[in-house]
Amino acid sequence: MIEIRAPRYRDRVVLLARYRLPAGQGVDVKILHGAYKGVYHVSNKVICQSPIEGMETKQGKIIAMRAVPIDAMERVE
Repeated sequence: MIEIRAPRYRDRVVLLARYRLPAGQGVDVKILHGAYKGVYHVSNKVICQSPIEGMETKQGKIIAMRAVPIDAMERVE
């Protein structure tokens, strides 16, 4: 399970690091804070269709992230 502090509200997207996503499988995501707090399941099809964005770390490196729309995620809890 991947834990996220809060989604990106301006475009209702959750950013998931590509290195944390298993190949060919869906993943469970737990949002810890905010209006969308709870556990969600993201299918492999949704992950593959989501665009890839670059995010800069505190050390100045760029990490590839999948921008998964909240509307495409299935709420489990």
